[in-house]
Amino acid sequence: MDRVWETNPNMLIPYYLMFSYLYYEKNINLIEDTEFDQLCKTLLEKLDGLTHMHKHLVKKESLTAGTCYDIVYTNMIKGSAMLLLEKWNK
Repeated sequence: MDRVWETNPNMLIPYYLMFSYLYYEKNINLIEDTEFDQLCKTLLEKLDGLTHMHKHLVKKESLTAGTCYDIVYTNMIKGSAMLLLEKWNK
């Protein structure tokens, strides 16, 4: 699977949220913990310069801790995460 966030940093936000939703709400891990930790680190470094409609859901404290237990996921994030899961498994 392409890591689109590597070429388009603004995609760090939705992938962070989708991976988090799948992990914390559905107990599904699409990427290794080390890759998720790296995604969090990169997102933290770039967050101030990124734009995305769900940026307000991303907290620097959560990125530093590598956790997302307190995110209130929108229906859009949930639906997108389930589509990602379907695509990822093809």
